[in-house]
Amino acid sequence: MDRRGFLISSGATLSGIAANWSNAVTALPLPLDAPGRRLDPEVMTRLEQRMDDLRHLDDVLSGSELLPAATEEYRLLNRLASRATCDSRVSRRLFSNLAEAARVCGFLHFDAGQHAQAQRFYITSLRASASAGDPEVGANTLNFMAIQTYTKGNPQDAVNLVRTAQDRVTGSTTPRVRALLHARAGRALSKTGNRKGCAREFDAARDAFAKGIHDDDPPWAYSVTEGEIEMLAGSSALDLGDPRRALHSFTAAQQAEYSAAGHVRDGLLYLTRTARAHLELGDIDAACATAAEALQENSSVNSARPSDVLSDLRDQLAPHREVRAVREFLKMSA
Repeated sequence: MDRRGFLISSGATLSGIAANWSNAVTALPLPLDAPGRRLDPEVMTRLEQRMDDLRHLDDVLSGSELLPAATEEYRLLNRLASRATCDSRVSRRLFSNLAEAARVCGFLHFDAGQHAQAQRFYITSLRASASAGDPEVGANTLNFMAIQTYTKGNPQDAVNLVRTAQDRVTGSTTPRVRALLHARAGRALSKTGNRKGCAREFDAARDAFAKGIHDDDPPWAYSVTEGEIEMLAGSSALDLGDPRRALHSFTAAQQAEYSAAGHVRDGLLYLTRTARAHLELGDIDAACATAAEALQENSSVNSARPSDVLSDLRDQLAPHREVRAVREFLKMSA
């Protein structure tokens, strides 16, 4: 059995990790005092730019393609954090950047289906954010941990992770970050079947996002868009057994130019969910057309999550082989 596909922490252990982070991140970060090459602010700015480039590459490349580069970036930052000397301000920036590098590595391992390693990187990210005294980057890591947890583990654990993030940053972060956490809470609640709680969180996400962009938004918050919120709302409606509402949200996301935002892999994932919504509404031709579009796009991205959903769609469409569109899709995806 390949144990890389299993979570290494869940339940009370996972909640304890989040609680420990919440307590630790409030402490003042310690300046680095190890002997070594001095890291000045200009070098730190270049490292932060490299991290920003990596984030944007993550929007369009699969985990398997980007993972080697992301891992090397993490190792570089980890070495610098272990050896470099810098003042407390640069130290804070370095550990924040290290936390974000670990978060990206965690997500890329998750996208590649390597869940144990993904969780290890997420936990490392939380530790680095606590060292930096940066609750926002840690809250974003909990946001991504929640995705993994409601996908592979207990959805209530995912809700608890997002609640910890919200409790720590809601009063001090920007509306855009609050919108992200509300939307993630709504998505996690949909996995538990909590319709009312899910609806409240998405209403709050839309209200927060409507407050607009702020100069102090974290650099990773660019991914929080109206389209992203509506896509999450649509996915939640689908899991709650309301495919018609799901299609309404998916259409709203497309109208918000989600596909033009450069998030190729996520756009592909949502295409597969749109196909599923059509299928659940009995529109087999539309389901096949959308699934075929997703299949063609995935041939260039090769991401594990859309591939898994497309495999499930094949199984669901197989009983309808008498329909020509189904036969063509099954042949194409064989």
